[in-house]
Amino acid sequence: MRGLLSFSVLLLCSPAFAQDKAKKPDGNRLAYLDEVNPYYPHKDFPKLTTPMWVGDKDVEAVVILAIDDMRDPKKYEIFLRPILRRLKEIDGRAPVSIMTNQVNPKDPQLQEWLKEGLSLECHTFDHPCPFFKGGFDKAKETYDKCVDLMHEIPNNKPVAFRMPCCDSMNTPSPRFYAEIFNKLTAKSHFLSIDTSVFNYFTSADPELPKELVLDDKGQERFKPYLPADRSFVNTIENYPYPYVIGRLCWQFPCVTPSDWQAQHRQKPNNPKTVKDWKAALDCSVIKKGVFCLVFHPHGWIRNDQVVELIDHAVAKHGKKVKFLTFKEANDRLTKNLLADHDLRDGTSWILDANNDGNMDVVIYQLPEMPAKPTPVILQPSTETRIWDGTKLTWKRGNSSLYGPYGRKLTKFGVLSPKGFATSFRDEGSVLEPWVAIYACRFDGDTWRDDTQSASLKLLEIHDIDGDGISERIDCYNEIARWSDKKKEWDKLPFKLPPLAITLGLPENPSWLFKMAIRDNRIDRGLRFLDLNHDGKLDLVFSNEKEYGIYLFENMEKGWSKKIMAGKRADKDALPMISRKGTNNGFWVHSGHFWWANEDTMLLKDHVDRRNIKDLLARTSIEK
Repeated sequence: MRGLLSFSVLLLCSPAFAQDKAKKPDGNRLAYLDEVNPYYPHKDFPKLTTPMWVGDKDVEAVVILAIDDMRDPKKYEIFLRPILRRLKEIDGRAPVSIMTNQVNPKDPQLQEWLKEGLSLECHTFDHPCPFFKGGFDKAKETYDKCVDLMHEIPNNKPVAFRMPCCDSMNTPSPRFYAEIFNKLTAKSHFLSIDTSVFNYFTSADPELPKELVLDDKGQERFKPYLPADRSFVNTIENYPYPYVIGRLCWQFPCVTPSDWQAQHRQKPNNPKTVKDWKAALDCSVIKKGVFCLVFHPHGWIRNDQVVELIDHAVAKHGKKVKFLTFKEANDRLTKNLLADHDLRDGTSWILDANNDGNMDVVIYQLPEMPAKPTPVILQPSTETRIWDGTKLTWKRGNSSLYGPYGRKLTKFGVLSPKGFATSFRDEGSVLEPWVAIYACRFDGDTWRDDTQSASLKLLEIHDIDGDGISERIDCYNEIARWSDKKKEWDKLPFKLPPLAITLGLPENPSWLFKMAIRDNRIDRGLRFLDLNHDGKLDLVFSNEKEYGIYLFENMEKGWSKKIMAGKRADKDALPMISRKGTNNGFWVHSGHFWWANEDTMLLKDHVDRRNIKDLLARTSIEK
């Protein structure tokens, strides 16, 4: 599993930046595949619409009703019964997901619910707010205990998790996804879906009618629900689709508002809450996305108001809307999108291969080992599934995205002026993992070998100068750009800044160290960001030894503008982006650097933050 990352490209998540990037070729559009970043999607990001995975030709949007905080099944039975009764009137099922803390696995009520079509999912054992309160080990323990407990319930297979207080605090963190969710529990269990990030619709999306996204006064309808008094940035905008975090986690974004957010703004049980839920559901249908509702039996919303929302969905949208549980959604993704491959297998890449705005799928499968030894080298099989938006179907084809001895492809970048994806596969030996890295370009229909790209000694690939074509960085921190005319890589006259050379090979490195770097199991705290919105990638790095910020100048001088740099003991040192090779919970949002981990719990809003403009302005630029 790829739980840790050695490099990452984190693009600033402002709508203006997203729009600028959409107007020109984006050589970094596949960088999320090497990230553990919960907040990378935006309205122009390639979409995974409901018809691409749901498996029903008439269905255009999915509604998932997920109630939180269960400890007492009796209380939840009383609150949910009218909702379940109404859902069963639709098609004989009661698809509701219950995000659970602690229950007796043998409680008979649980079996009754499972028979009716509910799913029992995970919400931590102790419900800590914030999640890392008490330290990392305590946080992992409360997650593991809940997941393992839900697996003890007969006939139940939990697939989904929701972070406690994710609608009121910045409780999700890249550290959680990298170091906890994407790994196994103490009893070797795992989940496939997280549903903790909040999507809200805005008037910046031209597909959405103004009457749905603006209120009666012409102001934004949904943004005011975000708890500004808590510096709430656990959000994405205008992207109501499942997406992948760290290659192993499906994120099903929640709809804004939750019932807590609504009562926080306008008191409990307000009819305006239901009115705005209906508008958000209509937006989700227009976008052909998912509507994941967060609600509670705590007096913030009444069950008849949830029934009113269900009635609206049925009356206005009919068969276009399908009510599912998270378990059913995961099953449909596995069957209809991934051709019966589970995302947690680590064999699938969800990416827009042909740059048409729709997600495609690349599936890699190792061959089954024969019962008896054979002299024949068994090759893995790969399949590329391209979405045909006109015919609303998947086109399938085999791909040569592997090398001898079952080596997997390692990276994706963009070398085509059309923005088509290029994959890079490792064909080196165990002792020399970078000796032979071959590029394979997608041409719109299939992948074709580009043997001129051999011997890259590739470590990372990024579009540094914003021209739409990716550059490569090797294990010696040297940078080269691709020449389509000469069909070769041209070495550039600069390297990474001195203190940023945290990914280079040590003297006489062990093969284990080299394999760990190649397989992205070591995070050295180096991130590529466009800090000043000039379309070029700047550098930010911070680990247990050193830190720094450098702006990119040009393809002759590289990162020549030093903003700050120094050692960990410095008074104004940046907080660690990685610590001892692990993800320390850093992300970029709304013009700030953010950190959420076990060390930020006593700070304001339980997060550390740095204003990017202030960082760039407060220090004189040194050349």
